[in-house]
Amino acid sequence: MMKFHYIFIFFNFLFVFPLQAAPQMIVGTNRTTIYEGESILYWITLIDTQPIDDSVVPDVSAITDFNVQTLPKQPSSKRSVHINNGFRTETTTSSIRFAYVLTPKRSGSLIIPLPKILVNGRQLVPDSVEVGGQALREIPSGGAISIAVKPPNEQDLALLKIETNKTRLYPFQPLTITLVVQVKGLPAKIDSGQSTNPLQVLRNPPMLTIPWANDDTALPRGMIPQQKVTDWLRGLNVRKPQNGFAINDHTSNGIEFDDDFFRSPFSFGGMMRRTLLQFATKPVKIKRHDLNGKETTYWEFRFSRTFVPEEIGRFSFGSVMLKGVFAAEDPTAPQGASLHEVYALTSEIQVEVVDVPQDNRPNSYIGAFGTFDWAVDLQPRQAKVGEPMTLTLRLTGQGSTAHVNPPDLSQNSEITTNFKVYPPTEEVNDKSCTFTYTVRPSQAGSLVLPSLSAAFFDVEKEEFVTLQSNPITVEITETKTTHSAPLFGDRPPTFSGTLERSEKGLFANMTDPAKAVQQSVDFVHWFATIVSLITVYIILVFGVFVWQACHSNPKLRRRRGAGKRAKQRLTEVLATRQKSGSQTVLFGNGLQNIFFGYVADLTDSVEQGMTTKDACLKLLKLGVSEQTVSEVRGVLETLDAARYGGFDLKTLDELAEETNRLLKHIPKELV
Repeated sequence: MMKFHYIFIFFNFLFVFPLQAAPQMIVGTNRTTIYEGESILYWITLIDTQPIDDSVVPDVSAITDFNVQTLPKQPSSKRSVHINNGFRTETTTSSIRFAYVLTPKRSGSLIIPLPKILVNGRQLVPDSVEVGGQALREIPSGGAISIAVKPPNEQDLALLKIETNKTRLYPFQPLTITLVVQVKGLPAKIDSGQSTNPLQVLRNPPMLTIPWANDDTALPRGMIPQQKVTDWLRGLNVRKPQNGFAINDHTSNGIEFDDDFFRSPFSFGGMMRRTLLQFATKPVKIKRHDLNGKETTYWEFRFSRTFVPEEIGRFSFGSVMLKGVFAAEDPTAPQGASLHEVYALTSEIQVEVVDVPQDNRPNSYIGAFGTFDWAVDLQPRQAKVGEPMTLTLRLTGQGSTAHVNPPDLSQNSEITTNFKVYPPTEEVNDKSCTFTYTVRPSQAGSLVLPSLSAAFFDVEKEEFVTLQSNPITVEITETKTTHSAPLFGDRPPTFSGTLERSEKGLFANMTDPAKAVQQSVDFVHWFATIVSLITVYIILVFGVFVWQACHSNPKLRRRRGAGKRAKQRLTEVLATRQKSGSQTVLFGNGLQNIFFGYVADLTDSVEQGMTTKDACLKLLKLGVSEQTVSEVRGVLETLDAARYGGFDLKTLDELAEETNRLLKHIPKELV
């Protein structure tokens, strides 16, 4: 019997463990049917009983029908203990999930081919394929996944177009992009006077996906918005339901504009509440022809946002999508109308930012473009040789002064003949730039400051314009000669008598021993002692004051309690999910909000509207190491990707453990 037991253990190690050691690969996507312009989440998960080398990276270069955006990888490990016939076996399973956002380049039936992955020199094939969180019974041929991409449907219920004030402009010249949405008026049987907003009859707001209305960090590099996205959306937010559009899935727990929300204490229920916010501009009724050529009333909404390009190049703003249902005339329906699903898509818009021409550029060009005035002044108009005078050059107007350089007057021989010129100070803002020089006249007489020129580039006329100042005449007189004299008194003190050298030392001529001892009171010593006592008292009083201020300062109290509040919120999120089985997106949002709330408490800032970039920058300023901030960024970006639906609660549980670990580690690095 004992021999059989050992034989069983031998076969267990010989066969079972090698089978468990073989690495596994799981591929999946959250959807297989989308509209052109939408994105899907595609993931590749590797599982092995051995640690997976960091150098293992899937080769997805064969995915050519999609634009591929790589998300941060998610490594994890799990330890398990098995007891069999009294023997305890402990194993560790390592896994890495590689996630990608895929955006189709065209409509039709597109294929996501099997990625190439080498692990320990072995080419892996998928062991399982998941679609929408469910594993397929049969693995498709070669592990490839087919995606059906639908084109926008031909319709006239909701029309989209993008307008710009310019498609070719210069750096720092404002660029305004306007999304125009035209919604067909309600059928006459419902609204004969065409006075009802067609959005008011809809139960759910139509969804707009606007690339430049999301996180500003996703904007093209060098394109700076004049307003933060939260401020811009705040001006578009409508309070009445069924009166606007949903934009980019912004919700009340993502971007909150209602002041009533802040009056009550933050609670888990408030954080997890997910209500789509609605946005709109004041609509204007216009007339245009529908698909049948009939002149029809449309309600036009215009969403405009202004940017300032700071770099030269070609900038692309992605397509805008509209999804929703709209009321359309239907003679067969009881009310003469029915709801129709609409999907509309615009083309990408591109603008080109060009540099000021090099040809025919004047030597006096100082780097400004727009429309400006030029003024030169020299004060005072009367001075003496060598006395300082103030020379002011001022450019004012409309345009860009960001790259303006002051004229180098030291190279102007007409000026240096009569004046010594010192480097200027600069004062530059959006509408003017002022250069202030100090000059000193080098000779007497009627000296003339010659006409000074400044050239700028007129972006409207696309030509250089040179401005000239008027000459300035100043009267300079000679400086009187001064003689050196004593600083104090008319004559220096004199000493009458002779000095004698004594060979017997200092006390050679003293006969009274008392003269060798200091008999006067040392007032300096007593004064220093009193001052020292007063200083010590002031320091003690100040220390008590600082101690009281620190313990009564709400900002410091908030920072000291940041860790405790974050752990309490994490406990609430985990407890609520265990009780009610929270949805994946809501659970992920709850974990994200814990980080944002923790950083807001540490920096005494507002949690609502905080982005991953904001949180990481604030942590770096607090002294947290780049390695830790990188780990925080990876968790937050992974949680952000959960809204695509490609993560299950099991994965989020692992992210919750990572959240707990980081909350314990970050305080150790705070400075």
